Order: sequence, then C-alpha cells, then structure tokens
Amino acid sequence: MSSRSFSDVTQADWIRACRKLGLTIQTHAGKGSHALVVHPLTHRKYTIQYHLHKFINLKIFKKLMEWGYFEEQIWEALR
Repeated sequence: MSSRSFSDVTQADWIRACRKLGLTIQTHAGKGSHALVVHPLTHRKYTIQYHLHKFINLKIFKKLMEWGYFEEQIWEALR
C-alpha cells in the first residue's frame, strides 16, 4: 500500500488514474462538475463528484477493485 493518503486525492487525480487504467471519462455529458467513468468492455458506469473526502475516495478505490483492477495498479495510476 502506498504512503499516500486518501484525503489527498482529488477528482483530477482520479480522472488521470482512470485514463491510465484504460477507462473512458466523460466530463461534459452531465450537469455540474461530476465526471462519468465508463468501463470500455463491460460498460459499467460510476460517477466521480468534484468535492471528495476520504470515505468517497475509498468507495472509488473499491469500485475499481470490483471492476477487476488490482490495488497496486490503482496506486500506480494515482501517482
């Protein structure tokens, strides 16, 4: 596990990490400042809001793990 804290991760960090993992990001499709993450193979969707905190970052991390990504892959993408 990385020494990086979940409280330091921003929406921009998640968008960059999701792109590195090969996920599709839609930032202009919906209302407001939310970003829609779409898995290219399964077409599963998840919305990342702009204002994040530790609990929400943990939920995003676990969602990516549910989609088949390993913990190390996600931390590497967040660098």
